[in-house]
Amino acid sequence: MVAILNRKKFTLNILVILVVILALLFRIVWGSGVMKKTGDIEIAQGKSAAEIWRTFVDDGYSDRTIPWKYYGRKNNAAAKIQAGKYHVEKGEKISEIVRRLATGDVRLKEFSVTFPEGFTLEQIAARFADRTGKTKESFLETAKVQPYADRFSFLNTIPTTRSLEGYLFPDTYRITPEDTPHDVIMRMLGNFDKKVSQELREEAISKSRTLDEVVNMASILEKEVQSEKDMALVAGVLWKRISEGEGLYVDATLEYIVEKNGALTVQDLALDTPYNTRKYRGLPPTPINSPSLRAMLAAIRPEASEYYYYLTAKDGTTIFAKTNDEHNRNKVKYLR
Repeated sequence: MVAILNRKKFTLNILVILVVILALLFRIVWGSGVMKKTGDIEIAQGKSAAEIWRTFVDDGYSDRTIPWKYYGRKNNAAAKIQAGKYHVEKGEKISEIVRRLATGDVRLKEFSVTFPEGFTLEQIAARFADRTGKTKESFLETAKVQPYADRFSFLNTIPTTRSLEGYLFPDTYRITPEDTPHDVIMRMLGNFDKKVSQELREEAISKSRTLDEVVNMASILEKEVQSEKDMALVAGVLWKRISEGEGLYVDATLEYIVEKNGALTVQDLALDTPYNTRKYRGLPPTPINSPSLRAMLAAIRPEASEYYYYLTAKDGTTIFAKTNDEHNRNKVKYLR
Protein backbone atom coordinates (compact mmCIF):
# COMPACT_ATOMS: atom_id res chain seq x y z
CA MET A 1 0.00 0.00 0.00
CA VAL A 2 1.36 3.45 -1.03
CA ALA A 3 1.47 6.00 1.76
CA ILE A 4 0.32 9.55 0.91
CA LEU A 5 2.86 11.81 2.56
CA ASN A 6 1.42 15.16 1.47
CA ARG A 7 -2.36 15.00 1.21
CA LYS A 8 -2.76 18.67 0.14
CA LYS A 9 -0.30 18.27 -2.72
CA PHE A 10 -1.92 15.00 -3.74
CA THR A 11 -5.40 16.56 -3.72
CA LEU A 12 -4.16 19.52 -5.75
CA ASN A 13 -2.61 17.22 -8.35
CA ILE A 14 -5.82 15.24 -8.61
CA LEU A 15 -7.81 18.46 -9.09
CA VAL A 16 -5.41 19.66 -11.82
CA ILE A 17 -5.73 16.32 -13.63
CA LEU A 18 -9.54 16.45 -13.37
CA VAL A 19 -9.60 20.02 -14.73
CA VAL A 20 -7.39 19.02 -17.68
CA ILE A 21 -9.57 15.98 -18.40
CA LEU A 22 -12.76 18.05 -18.20
CA ALA A 23 -11.22 20.70 -20.48
CA LEU A 24 -10.28 18.04 -23.00
CA LEU A 25 -13.76 16.51 -22.84
CA PHE A 26 -15.32 19.94 -23.28
CA ARG A 27 -13.07 20.64 -26.28
CA ILE A 28 -13.99 17.30 -27.83
CA VAL A 29 -17.74 17.81 -27.29
CA TRP A 30 -17.94 21.57 -27.85
CA GLY A 31 -15.27 21.98 -30.53
CA SER A 32 -13.22 25.12 -31.03
CA GLY A 33 -16.19 27.49 -30.85
CA VAL A 34 -14.80 29.63 -33.67
CA MET A 35 -14.73 29.66 -37.48
CA LYS A 36 -12.02 27.39 -38.91
CA LYS A 37 -11.78 29.25 -42.23
CA THR A 38 -12.81 32.43 -44.07
CA GLY A 39 -15.48 32.28 -46.74
CA ASP A 40 -19.06 32.93 -47.81
CA ILE A 41 -22.01 30.70 -47.01
CA GLU A 42 -25.48 30.86 -48.55
CA ILE A 43 -28.51 30.52 -46.23
CA ALA A 44 -31.54 29.56 -48.29
CA GLN A 45 -35.04 30.75 -47.45
CA GLY A 46 -36.92 28.18 -45.36
CA LYS A 47 -33.86 26.19 -44.36
CA SER A 48 -34.10 24.89 -40.78
CA ALA A 49 -31.62 25.86 -38.08
CA ALA A 50 -30.50 22.22 -37.76
CA GLU A 51 -29.72 22.09 -41.49
CA ILE A 52 -27.80 25.36 -41.28
CA TRP A 53 -25.70 24.18 -38.33
CA ARG A 54 -24.90 20.96 -40.19
CA THR A 55 -23.92 22.94 -43.32
CA PHE A 56 -21.35 24.94 -41.34
CA VAL A 57 -19.81 21.67 -40.11
CA ASP A 58 -20.00 19.79 -43.44
CA ASP A 59 -18.46 22.73 -45.35
CA GLY A 60 -15.50 22.86 -42.96
CA TYR A 61 -16.31 26.13 -41.18
CA SER A 62 -16.92 24.50 -37.80
CA ASP A 63 -16.12 21.19 -36.15
CA ARG A 64 -19.22 20.62 -33.98
CA THR A 65 -22.95 21.45 -34.11
CA ILE A 66 -23.36 21.59 -30.31
CA PRO A 67 -22.28 25.25 -29.85
CA TRP A 68 -24.57 26.24 -32.74
CA LYS A 69 -27.51 24.56 -31.02
CA TYR A 70 -26.63 26.20 -27.70
CA TYR A 71 -26.38 29.74 -29.06
CA GLY A 72 -29.37 29.15 -31.33
CA ARG A 73 -31.57 28.58 -28.26
CA LYS A 74 -30.41 31.78 -26.57
CA ASN A 75 -32.92 34.58 -27.22
CA ASN A 76 -34.67 32.19 -29.65
CA ALA A 77 -32.03 33.14 -32.27
CA ALA A 78 -32.57 29.96 -34.32
CA ALA A 79 -36.15 31.03 -35.10
CA LYS A 80 -35.00 34.46 -36.33
CA ILE A 81 -32.44 33.36 -38.95
CA GLN A 82 -32.63 35.42 -42.13
CA ALA A 83 -31.82 34.12 -45.61
CA GLY A 84 -28.86 35.57 -47.51
CA LYS A 85 -25.21 35.17 -48.35
CA TYR A 86 -23.02 35.66 -45.28
CA HIS A 87 -19.28 36.36 -45.08
CA VAL A 88 -17.45 34.76 -42.13
CA GLU A 89 -13.86 35.22 -41.03
CA LYS A 90 -11.53 32.58 -39.65
CA GLY A 91 -11.45 32.89 -35.84
CA GLU A 92 -14.85 34.60 -35.63
CA LYS A 93 -16.88 33.28 -32.67
CA ILE A 94 -19.88 31.04 -33.34
CA SER A 95 -21.91 33.13 -30.88
CA GLU A 96 -21.25 36.19 -33.09
CA ILE A 97 -22.16 34.29 -36.29
CA VAL A 98 -25.48 33.16 -34.77
CA ARG A 99 -26.23 36.75 -33.73
CA ARG A 100 -25.50 37.92 -37.27
CA LEU A 101 -27.70 35.21 -38.81
CA ALA A 102 -30.56 36.32 -36.57
CA THR A 103 -30.16 40.01 -37.47
CA GLY A 104 -29.33 39.61 -41.18
CA ASP A 105 -25.83 41.07 -40.76
CA VAL A 106 -24.31 39.52 -43.91
CA ARG A 107 -21.09 41.58 -43.64
CA LEU A 108 -19.78 40.98 -47.15
CA LYS A 109 -16.51 42.78 -46.51
CA GLU A 110 -14.49 44.63 -49.08
CA PHE A 111 -10.78 43.93 -49.09
CA SER A 112 -7.79 45.32 -50.95
CA VAL A 113 -5.92 43.35 -53.62
CA THR A 114 -2.77 44.74 -55.23
CA PHE A 115 -1.79 43.68 -58.72
CA PRO A 116 1.79 44.99 -59.10
CA GLU A 117 3.28 46.63 -62.16
CA GLY A 118 4.78 44.01 -64.45
CA PHE A 119 2.44 41.20 -63.41
CA THR A 120 1.51 38.85 -66.24
CA LEU A 121 -2.09 37.84 -66.85
CA GLU A 122 -1.30 34.45 -65.29
CA GLN A 123 0.03 36.15 -62.15
CA ILE A 124 -2.99 38.45 -61.95
CA ALA A 125 -5.35 35.46 -62.24
CA ALA A 126 -3.40 33.54 -59.59
CA ARG A 127 -3.54 36.44 -57.13
CA PHE A 128 -7.26 36.95 -57.79
CA ALA A 129 -7.84 33.25 -57.07
CA ASP A 130 -5.69 33.33 -53.94
CA ARG A 131 -7.49 36.33 -52.44
CA THR A 132 -11.07 35.47 -53.43
CA GLY A 133 -11.19 31.67 -53.27
CA LYS A 134 -12.36 31.54 -56.88
CA THR A 135 -10.40 29.73 -59.59
CA LYS A 136 -7.55 31.07 -61.69
CA GLU A 137 -9.09 29.36 -64.71
CA SER A 138 -12.36 31.28 -64.37
CA PHE A 139 -10.42 34.54 -64.47
CA LEU A 140 -8.30 33.54 -67.48
CA GLU A 141 -11.36 32.34 -69.42
CA THR A 142 -13.03 35.71 -68.85
CA ALA A 143 -9.92 37.81 -69.63
CA LYS A 144 -10.45 37.91 -73.40
CA VAL A 145 -10.95 40.99 -75.57
CA GLN A 146 -14.31 40.00 -77.07
CA PRO A 147 -16.62 40.54 -74.02
CA TYR A 148 -15.24 44.05 -73.42
CA ALA A 149 -14.56 45.49 -76.89
CA ASP A 150 -17.99 47.16 -77.05
CA ARG A 151 -17.42 48.86 -73.70
CA PHE A 152 -13.86 50.09 -74.21
CA SER A 153 -12.93 51.68 -77.53
CA PHE A 154 -9.21 51.17 -76.99
CA LEU A 155 -9.78 47.42 -77.50
CA ASN A 156 -11.43 47.83 -80.91
CA THR A 157 -8.27 47.30 -82.96
CA ILE A 158 -7.20 44.15 -81.10
CA PRO A 159 -8.32 40.68 -82.31
CA THR A 160 -11.32 39.66 -80.21
CA THR A 161 -9.89 36.19 -79.54
CA ARG A 162 -6.77 37.60 -77.90
CA SER A 163 -6.30 37.76 -74.14
CA LEU A 164 -6.24 41.04 -72.22
CA GLU A 165 -2.52 40.69 -71.48
CA GLY A 166 -1.14 44.19 -70.97
CA TYR A 167 -4.48 45.96 -70.55
CA LEU A 168 -5.42 45.09 -66.94
CA PHE A 169 -4.02 48.17 -65.27
CA PRO A 170 -1.72 47.43 -62.30
CA ASP A 171 -3.04 49.01 -59.12
CA THR A 172 -4.69 48.29 -55.76
CA TYR A 173 -8.39 47.45 -56.07
CA ARG A 174 -11.22 47.11 -53.56
CA ILE A 175 -12.92 43.75 -54.07
CA THR A 176 -15.84 42.04 -52.36
CA PRO A 177 -16.37 38.29 -52.03
CA GLU A 178 -19.32 38.62 -54.43
CA ASP A 179 -17.21 40.10 -57.25
CA THR A 180 -16.87 37.86 -60.30
CA PRO A 181 -13.81 37.83 -62.59
CA HIS A 182 -15.87 39.96 -64.99
CA ASP A 183 -16.48 42.58 -62.28
CA VAL A 184 -12.78 42.88 -61.44
CA ILE A 185 -11.70 42.93 -65.08
CA MET A 186 -14.20 45.71 -65.81
CA ARG A 187 -12.69 47.72 -62.96
CA MET A 188 -9.14 47.17 -64.22
CA LEU A 189 -10.03 48.08 -67.81
CA GLY A 190 -11.85 51.17 -66.55
CA ASN A 191 -8.71 52.16 -64.68
CA PHE A 192 -6.64 51.69 -67.85
CA ASP A 193 -9.13 53.85 -69.75
CA LYS A 194 -8.73 56.58 -67.14
CA LYS A 195 -4.95 56.44 -66.63
CA VAL A 196 -3.99 55.97 -70.30
CA SER A 197 -6.05 58.97 -71.35
CA GLN A 198 -7.38 59.81 -74.79
CA GLU A 199 -4.74 62.55 -74.98
CA LEU A 200 -1.96 59.99 -74.49
CA ARG A 201 -3.47 57.71 -77.12
CA GLU A 202 -3.67 60.58 -79.59
CA GLU A 203 -0.06 61.46 -78.79
CA ALA A 204 0.95 57.91 -79.69
CA ILE A 205 -1.03 58.07 -82.95
CA SER A 206 0.66 61.37 -83.81
CA LYS A 207 3.95 59.45 -83.72
CA SER A 208 2.55 56.75 -86.03
CA ARG A 209 2.25 54.17 -83.25
CA THR A 210 -0.86 52.25 -82.29
CA LEU A 211 -1.90 51.90 -78.67
CA ASP A 212 -1.22 48.16 -78.89
CA GLU A 213 2.35 48.83 -80.05
CA VAL A 214 2.82 51.26 -77.16
CA VAL A 215 1.46 48.78 -74.58
CA ASN A 216 3.65 46.07 -76.10
CA MET A 217 6.79 48.21 -75.92
CA ALA A 218 5.90 49.42 -72.41
CA SER A 219 5.58 45.84 -71.19
CA ILE A 220 9.12 45.13 -72.44
CA LEU A 221 10.44 48.26 -70.73
CA GLU A 222 8.67 47.26 -67.51
CA LYS A 223 10.52 43.96 -67.46
CA GLU A 224 13.87 45.09 -68.82
CA VAL A 225 14.50 48.47 -67.13
CA GLN A 226 14.31 49.76 -63.57
CA SER A 227 14.65 53.55 -63.63
CA GLU A 228 12.19 55.89 -65.32
CA LYS A 229 14.98 57.86 -67.02
CA ASP A 230 16.54 54.69 -68.42
CA MET A 231 13.14 53.52 -69.67
CA ALA A 232 12.93 56.48 -72.05
CA LEU A 233 16.49 55.87 -73.31
CA VAL A 234 15.87 52.13 -73.82
CA ALA A 235 12.59 52.96 -75.60
CA GLY A 236 14.60 55.17 -77.95
CA VAL A 237 17.05 52.33 -78.64
CA LEU A 238 14.32 49.74 -79.26
CA TRP A 239 12.12 51.93 -81.46
CA LYS A 240 15.24 52.81 -83.48
CA ARG A 241 16.10 49.14 -83.95
CA ILE A 242 12.54 48.42 -85.11
CA SER A 243 12.57 51.32 -87.59
CA GLU A 244 15.85 50.03 -89.03
CA GLY A 245 14.60 46.47 -89.33
CA GLU A 246 16.92 45.10 -86.67
CA GLY A 247 16.02 42.51 -84.04
CA LEU A 248 15.29 43.72 -80.53
CA TYR A 249 17.37 40.97 -78.87
CA VAL A 250 15.52 41.35 -75.56
CA ASP A 251 15.42 38.49 -73.08
CA ALA A 252 12.14 39.57 -71.47
CA THR A 253 9.92 38.38 -74.34
CA LEU A 254 11.53 34.95 -74.39
CA GLU A 255 11.39 34.67 -70.59
CA TYR A 256 7.66 35.35 -70.87
CA ILE A 257 7.01 32.48 -73.26
CA VAL A 258 9.23 29.92 -71.47
CA GLU A 259 7.97 31.15 -68.07
CA LYS A 260 11.36 31.90 -66.59
CA ASN A 261 12.83 34.88 -64.78
CA GLY A 262 16.34 35.05 -66.22
CA ALA A 263 18.78 32.16 -66.66
CA LEU A 264 17.80 31.41 -70.26
CA THR A 265 19.44 28.28 -71.65
CA VAL A 266 20.98 27.73 -75.09
CA GLN A 267 17.85 25.73 -75.93
CA ASP A 268 15.65 28.65 -74.85
CA LEU A 269 17.61 31.10 -77.00
CA ALA A 270 17.18 28.82 -80.04
CA LEU A 271 13.42 28.45 -79.54
CA ASP A 272 11.42 29.12 -82.72
CA THR A 273 8.69 31.45 -81.48
CA PRO A 274 7.59 34.98 -82.47
CA TYR A 275 8.44 35.93 -78.87
CA ASN A 276 12.11 35.20 -79.62
CA THR A 277 13.23 38.66 -80.71
CA ARG A 278 16.62 37.30 -81.70
CA LYS A 279 14.95 35.31 -84.50
CA TYR A 280 11.95 37.51 -85.33
CA ARG A 281 12.00 41.23 -86.15
CA GLY A 282 9.70 43.78 -84.57
CA LEU A 283 7.59 43.54 -81.45
CA PRO A 284 6.28 40.19 -80.14
CA PRO A 285 2.66 39.23 -80.97
CA THR A 286 1.28 40.55 -77.65
CA PRO A 287 2.35 42.52 -74.59
CA ILE A 288 4.13 40.38 -71.99
CA ASN A 289 2.77 41.92 -68.78
CA SER A 290 0.73 44.82 -67.38
CA PRO A 291 3.06 47.83 -67.64
CA SER A 292 3.08 50.86 -65.36
CA LEU A 293 2.05 54.32 -66.49
CA ARG A 294 5.71 55.42 -66.40
CA ALA A 295 6.60 52.64 -68.85
CA MET A 296 3.69 53.69 -71.07
CA LEU A 297 4.93 57.30 -71.03
CA ALA A 298 8.47 56.16 -71.89
CA ALA A 299 7.13 54.13 -74.82
CA ILE A 300 5.18 57.16 -76.08
CA ARG A 301 7.98 59.67 -75.38
CA PRO A 302 11.28 57.88 -76.07
CA GLU A 303 14.53 59.73 -75.58
CA ALA A 304 16.66 59.94 -78.71
CA SER A 305 20.34 59.12 -78.37
CA GLU A 306 23.33 57.74 -80.26
CA TYR A 307 23.01 54.46 -78.36
CA TYR A 308 22.20 51.26 -80.21
CA TYR A 309 22.76 48.69 -77.47
CA TYR A 310 22.13 48.32 -73.75
CA LEU A 311 22.36 45.75 -70.98
CA THR A 312 21.26 45.51 -67.37
CA ALA A 313 24.13 45.14 -64.91
CA LYS A 314 23.88 42.86 -61.90
CA ASP A 315 22.99 45.82 -59.67
CA GLY A 316 20.10 46.79 -61.95
CA THR A 317 21.88 49.70 -63.63
CA THR A 318 21.32 50.08 -67.38
CA ILE A 319 24.59 50.31 -69.34
CA PHE A 320 24.39 51.78 -72.84
CA ALA A 321 26.71 51.41 -75.82
CA LYS A 322 26.98 53.01 -79.26
CA THR A 323 28.74 50.13 -81.02
CA ASN A 324 28.68 46.34 -80.85
CA ASP A 325 32.34 46.29 -79.77
CA GLU A 326 31.57 48.63 -76.88
CA HIS A 327 28.54 46.50 -75.99
CA ASN A 328 30.67 43.33 -75.92
CA ARG A 329 33.19 45.04 -73.63
CA ASN A 330 30.32 46.05 -71.34
CA LYS A 331 29.17 42.42 -71.21
CA VAL A 332 32.61 41.35 -69.97
CA LYS A 333 32.80 44.21 -67.50
CA TYR A 334 29.29 44.15 -66.02
CA LEU A 335 27.92 40.61 -66.49
CA ARG A 336 30.86 38.37 -65.52
